[in-house]
Amino acid sequence: MEEESSVIDIIAASFLIGITGAASPGPMTAAVLGLGSRRPGPFVAGLIAGHGIPEAAMVAAIALGVRDIPYIEVVALIGSGVLITLGVMQFFGAGDAAAVSEETRAPVALGVACTLGNPYWWVWWLTFGVGFLALHPSFAAFYVGHIGADIAWLGLLGIMVSRGANILGPHYKRVVQVSGIAMVLFGLYFVVTILLA
Repeated sequence: MEEESSVIDIIAASFLIGITGAASPGPMTAAVLGLGSRRPGPFVAGLIAGHGIPEAAMVAAIALGVRDIPYIEVVALIGSGVLITLGVMQFFGAGDAAAVSEETRAPVALGVACTLGNPYWWVWWLTFGVGFLALHPSFAAFYVGHIGADIAWLGLLGIMVSRGANILGPHYKRVVQVSGIAMVLFGLYFVVTILLA
């Protein structure tokens, strides 16, 4: 009973920690803001799946005792480059409401790029993530709570954006373009941060 309570506590703590990160401005939020009036379910699910793949790999690596990721800068630079490319495509494709843009057709790839291209994601996991899991080595429970926060926040945001796009109509094009610019700026900022580190 005590062990079950401990698992629930870790899931809850991980969820609360995760929601603060998920709700902060970043490339994942910018990607969802560019969703427009399209159905949020498939896109957000793919985006979270793409984000969840490297997160699961990171939790598994920590569980196996890995503390240093080889070629981390190269991986982050590639992810940042993909993020910039998708942001540019979103900006120029914003006027075609009927078209499904490239990043919407491949939300899993976008989720992976948003994650791996973000140096703060690496810093968070290799500092706080490692420290938390060293103190509370319930890896599955931590992952469930952490990814649950992403599902809750991005799912809610996707629904709000989709409904907002229907209300704003053609004016939503500017919101989509701004979110594309935000993705590009995040990508460029990440590149500069990585190169100057």
